[in-house]
Amino acid sequence: MAFETGVAANYRDLLERLRTFLTKHPALLAANQQWTELRWVSDATTQELLLRAPGLAGADEIYCSVRSYENPTSGYYMWDLNGGIGFSPADTFYAQPGTLTGWLPMMSLWNEATPYWFVANGRRVVVVAKVSTLYQAAYLGFILPYATPGQYPYPLLIGGSMTGQRGRRHSITGPNHRHFVDPGEDAQNASSTATMLRGPAGAWLPFQNTYSSTSESRYDSARPVWPGSYSYLSVFREALDGTYVLMPIVLSQGNSPSDHDLFGELDGVYQVSGFNNAAGNLIQVNGVDHLVVQNVFRTSVRDYWALRLA
Repeated sequence: MAFETGVAANYRDLLERLRTFLTKHPALLAANQQWTELRWVSDATTQELLLRAPGLAGADEIYCSVRSYENPTSGYYMWDLNGGIGFSPADTFYAQPGTLTGWLPMMSLWNEATPYWFVANGRRVVVVAKVSTLYQAAYLGFILPYATPGQYPYPLLIGGSMTGQRGRRHSITGPNHRHFVDPGEDAQNASSTATMLRGPAGAWLPFQNTYSSTSESRYDSARPVWPGSYSYLSVFREALDGTYVLMPIVLSQGNSPSDHDLFGELDGVYQVSGFNNAAGNLIQVNGVDHLVVQNVFRTSVRDYWALRLA
């Protein structure tokens, strides 16, 4: 597992640092888990980074990609996040084999100094970036599936912290601006969200915990992310000895009131109580540091998660 933290000059430098991290970090090289760069394009206003991850044993081919773009007049600086099942040199970023189409999970960044945290292995990378007082995040790669490789060979998750139409400023508030751990959208059961999973049958599946009404509303969607979807999560507290309990974040699907599919859980990402807690804290569990992250601008006790920094 490789970990890096630092301060990028801006959203473009952040992507250049992620490129170097995934392809050249000593820990990934030592484990033979470095990612392969398939395309790197950088012009005046856009960048494209297409990558293939090898898995933990070098036997996988996991395709993930990031495209940056900007509109200084409107004040937005974005990363589009995507993934697929292959790479075609002749095709554009948005037309690669098996990629997401339409509205994608995204990160809304800025053109200023940006503290960041990267954690990766050969299966996935998690990005956390602090933009002013907000936190943006991304998850690119495999989850930990509740199935054998033969039953579920390609559990690819593309997660971000913004969804909807391209070109949304980092400062907007609402259910379209939520992390992949507890995602929302503009409308109920919309096909676009910050959390997209390639399911066992090969189709992209949207996950959603909230939608927009007069305020952010929680509802029992077809594909919730647990425990963020749990109505009573706000009573979840630290243990009696003051330590924090980490809960796995599970992707599920309700087929009927009595029939549910559990696809798997995020790798190194956990729900944590926000009682007496704050973004940027480091909590130690089993001797390993975990970074506490808030869901974009939200600071209620239910809006925190933890990222294992190892």
